Amino acid sequence: MELIQMSKDTRSINESDLLDLPSEPFSRDADTVLEILGVDPSIGLAADDVERRLDKFGPNVVETERTTSRLRMLLSQFTSIVVWLLIAAAAVAFITDSALEAIAILTVLVLNALIGFLIEVQADKALVALRHATKTSARVRRESREEVIDAFGLVPGDIIVVSAGDRVPADARIIEAASLRCDESSLTGESVATNKSMTSVEHSTPLADRSPMIFLGTNVVAGRGVAVVTATGKETEIGRIGVSLSSAGDRATPLERRLDELGKRLVYVVLGIAAIVMVAGVLRGDEIWLMARVAISLAVAAVPEGLPAVTTLILALGVLRMARRNAIVRKLAAIETLGSTTVICTDKTGTLTENQMTVQVVHLANDRRIELDGIPRRADSDPILDRLLRVGILCSEASFHPTQGKAVGDPTETALIHAAIELGMDPELEHSRQTKTSEIPFDASVKRMTSVFVDENGDRRAFLKGAPAVILKACTQIVDINGSGRILTDEARERLLKINEEMAGRAFRVLAFADRPVSDPNGDDLEGGFEFLGIVGMIDPPRPEVTDAIRLAKNAGIRIVMLTGDQLLTAKAIAKQLDLTDDHDVVALHSSDVAEADTERLAELAGTAHVFARVTPDDKFRIVEALQSAGEIVAVTGDGINDAPALKQADIGISMGMRGTDVAKEASDIILTDDNFSTIVRAIEGGRTIYANIVKFVHMMFSHNLGEVVVIFTSILLGLPLPLFPLQILWVNLVTDVFPAIALAVEPSTPETMNRGPRSTAETLLSGRMMFLIFWQGVLLGAIALGAYIWALSIYGEGVQSRTIALLSIVGVQIGHLFNCRSRRRSAFDGFFSNPMIFVAFAAVVGLQLIALYVTPLASVLGVSPPEATGWAIAGISILLPVAIVEMAKLIARYRTSAAAD
Repeated sequence: MELIQMSKDTRSINESDLLDLPSEPFSRDADTVLEILGVDPSIGLAADDVERRLDKFGPNVVETERTTSRLRMLLSQFTSIVVWLLIAAAAVAFITDSALEAIAILTVLVLNALIGFLIEVQADKALVALRHATKTSARVRRESREEVIDAFGLVPGDIIVVSAGDRVPADARIIEAASLRCDESSLTGESVATNKSMTSVEHSTPLADRSPMIFLGTNVVAGRGVAVVTATGKETEIGRIGVSLSSAGDRATPLERRLDELGKRLVYVVLGIAAIVMVAGVLRGDEIWLMARVAISLAVAAVPEGLPAVTTLILALGVLRMARRNAIVRKLAAIETLGSTTVICTDKTGTLTENQMTVQVVHLANDRRIELDGIPRRADSDPILDRLLRVGILCSEASFHPTQGKAVGDPTETALIHAAIELGMDPELEHSRQTKTSEIPFDASVKRMTSVFVDENGDRRAFLKGAPAVILKACTQIVDINGSGRILTDEARERLLKINEEMAGRAFRVLAFADRPVSDPNGDDLEGGFEFLGIVGMIDPPRPEVTDAIRLAKNAGIRIVMLTGDQLLTAKAIAKQLDLTDDHDVVALHSSDVAEADTERLAELAGTAHVFARVTPDDKFRIVEALQSAGEIVAVTGDGINDAPALKQADIGISMGMRGTDVAKEASDIILTDDNFSTIVRAIEGGRTIYANIVKFVHMMFSHNLGEVVVIFTSILLGLPLPLFPLQILWVNLVTDVFPAIALAVEPSTPETMNRGPRSTAETLLSGRMMFLIFWQGVLLGAIALGAYIWALSIYGEGVQSRTIALLSIVGVQIGHLFNCRSRRRSAFDGFFSNPMIFVAFAAVVGLQLIALYVTPLASVLGVSPPEATGWAIAGISILLPVAIVEMAKLIARYRTSAAAD
């Protein structure tokens, strides 16, 4: 064990204004740096001093994030193929002396660019909001009190406390250390963790070897330390070289890239169709320049130019909605995987349970049992109880705030402090009588923590707490009824282990306690030789909403596997309380079963097990890997630094926002701000909903575009007059794409979202079934609009009225089809009013069409005029007919599915 002397300076705080930050603090001893910064490490800065320093040095933030400028974003809108097609159409219009039409086309071009720009700005704002949704926190000592604050508010001179798993919140000089090691690869490129100490180094020492310093943006991988902040924000090492500290992942997800590639391939198909249309028109006698404009406009109408932008918008708005529901998506690519998740490997404490530990039972080594009820009292004088409670107070990283009347820190450790107070012990008094000289922090792999203190008389004592089986192995003696030590026999060990099992069977988390004198602070082996003091049973009740969330997950075809460091019996009891299985026959395995199994055998075990107990981070990684080898799509939760490998290995890594370490958060895809299992299930529901909305938009856009192609292409093949002029096609494209797309982006989840199994990872967005759906519905839309146009020709002949009715009919079938696209299976009238934006979009499209008809200048440019009553009736039928026909098709499909199930 590494014994680190703790530095404590009791000088008074220098209240004068600071002139400069300490230069080369790594080459100065800790006391000199503290003196320059004018701070007492045992007290910290006063509130007014913090305010002055914040005014002088500014907030602790490094502005290094490169974002696309708004101007560049706007200019990028003019680089797509659609823009060049519109420019070509305008050029042809000018050549043919149609200046008004050319100006109108260019106006549409600008409008399209502005709409694309606004969509991209909105999506960018949403993504920036996500990047800043998680904040780095810092544990700081101010006015003799420790508190957790946003690292943004740190100032030079602040005393900070760091431990394994923390991200270092500022550059700081170490003044206390216990086995402290940091991963500084983000700053130095060195992949091996660096050992840290209080000892100063030469002023010429390179950055990677400055052992008395910890640096902003690096990660603590082991141990614990106390340091004084020497630089913040741009004055830090990482701030000087402009390294970005955070990233939300790639902007383009695999789904976005596939859609972008699909759009590019469709361009060639559409250009081919446009060329055929142009040749066919010329061959039948139409003027070549007119057909050139028609072909170009048809290509513009058919190319899904809004697909990438709207997809990004749907993703961004969807993940913002998830963030408001306590699930922050760090990587947009996780959205796709969420819908395919088949197994959730979840921690128990704080995720399935409330993370509010309370001590229920204290069983002392002399067999005295004390039941706690939350009512403060002084137990009968018992030296064994006093020793046990003292271990709980001192062998701990939690601290007690008397002014707030509560302890701050790990829930297990704060529960022990509150139990000590309930039984009449004063934590502040105990700390005032003892000084910590060294410690071995808790490690999940060894399941124990050791601290060494020296009292007022100079006597040293080691305090030990941890898992009962581990603590019993470290003990050679047990305290008897008189408070004296005697040999810990095998029979006594067996008896204590049975008491442990009895408590675990009641779903208690069980800890054991021991202590021993330390004669030589530099030479004693603290692995053994302890005196056993007793066992404490505490409970962390299941969250009340978790049982419903588990049932919802099971209905969605997702299996839940609990991974916990608790004992087998405790974990099994909790699993039964949570109805983790339908038949209450919980299959629970121990970490030893994991250690003994190879990957193939572990995959078999993981396929049937509901609980893995006493698991280590390495066990968690192997379980995730085994499940993936069996074809499962695995989401795994984690909060500790050692969970990072499992979080990275999992298909979806989920970290805890409240108790999770910064390292775990960096390794994860999703952060839960409330550490609640129910939020995981809601996140899966949110991911499925976002993906479904993208599918709905693709369905709508491709059907609309195909319908327009059908109308124009068929008219030319039949020798009919052109149903729409180029500018009218552009108007339809403008009116019917934007508002319906936004409406579908915010579609809520439906009852069927979590009542079907996970989506296969092999499933493509445009499957054969989806392509067939788009084809027949696109042809349907085109046929209805074409029928309306043929009817208009028979009544009005070629001219403005016929083309007006053709335009109204095309717009009508497309806004009617908007309701069809809300679900491929359910009726459009099921949950009809669940999305108000659908009706806003409907009203916006209708309103714009009325403006086009009744605002004379615009009507003149578009070449339309208000229709007669019959024309409005045709427009109304065009809205209703697609809905009626698709509703019939859905009804037949549902009937066939029901009949097949019977």
